Amino acid sequence: MHIRPIHFFKFTKYSHISEVLTLNDVLFWGGEAFVSVILALFVIQYIEGASASSIGIAYMIYRFASALTTAQIGKMFDKHKGFKDEIWALFITSLVAGTTYIILSTASQLWHLYLAMAVLGVCRSFDINSWKLLFFTHLESGIKGRVIGTYDAIYGIAIGVIAALAGFIGEIYGFRIVIFIAGLVIIAGSLPVLSLRSDKTL
Repeated sequence: MHIRPIHFFKFTKYSHISEVLTLNDVLFWGGEAFVSVILALFVIQYIEGASASSIGIAYMIYRFASALTTAQIGKMFDKHKGFKDEIWALFITSLVAGTTYIILSTASQLWHLYLAMAVLGVCRSFDINSWKLLFFTHLESGIKGRVIGTYDAIYGIAIGVIAALAGFIGEIYGFRIVIFIAGLVIIAGSLPVLSLRSDKTL
């Protein structure tokens, strides 16, 4: 029995780009959603000397690291014609962010947490800048809303399922496993991006 693949974006000539970027976004931010469900519990249980304020500081570091780097990263992308730098940025960022989460799953000290969140904040800047440039530049006039709506529906359903799974896995196997799996999921998101190198519509 032959099962035909489902192409959600077949109505646009940039269908391959939209599909790859949607899959990458689902896996990258799905990994983060996986972690966010249990991060507070993980920190309190496994990080020595941690408290509720530690979690707030960790997220502050994450956001500050992103905010302080995002404009410069966007400027860097503007200096290079074409999209090869954005494609490689998406690929490398997924590898770095995923590896960071895998290492974080073994953390025991507050500085481990803070350093990981700083790295992830920079990764966020690279991911958002490169992803948005690739995605929004390749929206066809007249169907932009349909493409964005299709992406958002897929993203919303996937993230919801991933978040629910994180809770169940955390209860059964522990919070370290959840963060480790999140790292693997994010790394998996890097693989489809490589196919964009040969896309003739880019």
